[in-house]
Amino acid sequence: MLVTAHAAHRALARVSGPLRLVVINGCGVLLVLLAAEALTRTVGPRFPAIGRVGPGDRGLWVYDATKGWFHAPGSTGRAFLGGPDPADVRINSLGLRGAEVARTKPPETVRVLVFGDSFVFGVGVSEEHLVTSRLERLLRTSAEAGSGRRYEVVNMGVSGFSTDQELLLFDDLGAALRPDLVVLFCVDNDFEGNVHDFAYHAYYKPHFVLTPDGSLALRNVPVPRLDRAQRIKLWLGRESNVWNAARSRGAGSGGAGALPAFFQIAVPQTTTADQIGLMHALLTVFRRRVEAAGAQLVVFNTGHRGERTPLFQALRPRLRRDGFRFLGLEGTLGEARARAVDGHWDFGRDTHWNVDAHRLVGEVVHEYLRRNGLAAGPRAAASAPVRPDG
Repeated sequence: MLVTAHAAHRALARVSGPLRLVVINGCGVLLVLLAAEALTRTVGPRFPAIGRVGPGDRGLWVYDATKGWFHAPGSTGRAFLGGPDPADVRINSLGLRGAEVARTKPPETVRVLVFGDSFVFGVGVSEEHLVTSRLERLLRTSAEAGSGRRYEVVNMGVSGFSTDQELLLFDDLGAALRPDLVVLFCVDNDFEGNVHDFAYHAYYKPHFVLTPDGSLALRNVPVPRLDRAQRIKLWLGRESNVWNAARSRGAGSGGAGALPAFFQIAVPQTTTADQIGLMHALLTVFRRRVEAAGAQLVVFNTGHRGERTPLFQALRPRLRRDGFRFLGLEGTLGEARARAVDGHWDFGRDTHWNVDAHRLVGEVVHEYLRRNGLAAGPRAAASAPVRPDG
């Protein structure tokens, strides 16, 4: 240690005066920061860090030039939130949660694709209890299955996705799977996610903008990768309490000013103030592309605890006017939670669906499809009257 210090002193002595002052001051600042890091880690306060990747759902993400991120095909992990399930996850060769799915749909098969974010993906829930697994079992044991049809429900959920990314996933993969029905679950945070180009303090994402003629234009594709400086900031945002003290202050002030913005990996840009209008436009295009693929679209909201339901209430008159098939779930799930307060509806501090919510939502979706003539296959779906129940 003495030899190292002596060598450092001799090296510093050979440095010119002004540069020596910079080095000494830099070392002093570094020592102060290290001391502050150790002190705040020991006695606080602790500041919110950017979530580490870990073994959960985000640990399965890989960069995707079209959608921002997607699952690594063939990967496995755990998305445990403290519920009754171990929440083991397997990703198939298509990058989707669950068993392998043939790209070519088997004969006499009614294929249902279910899109959404972490609710559909099933954070905290094992595969056999997912809404998609429940819906598939109900369809396979229903009266419609007695006609010789085979039912296949494919989980297209990706944690963190907004409606814009789900639309792009349908374009990239969903249409090629030749679905007969497409079920789309919207979450209240989709309205905000759709109008941003950067998400979760760490990920660039694609987005659409409304053009003057009312159509949609895709932006931010190919999706940018983080550069070297941003990757360093990401590491600091995950590991340094002192860095996050400055980063949190910058986030709280809206990223205003050069210094607060410096601590952010990127400052999200809001693409439009009309969240309802953009969501309506995205759903309109989604339905158009689903129908062009020979399928029918049905839209649900998740109805989770604490949902900002007024967003959907503002959207539904437009969906009703345009003849969408949709159903609001906030009433059904709210009543169920009130009746069975000890049920596994969510995860306490986390409002994702737990096993009982997945079960109930699967039953509600199945009943909606059956009642509206959508469970019997593509021909029946195309001729069934539109009966929105939202």
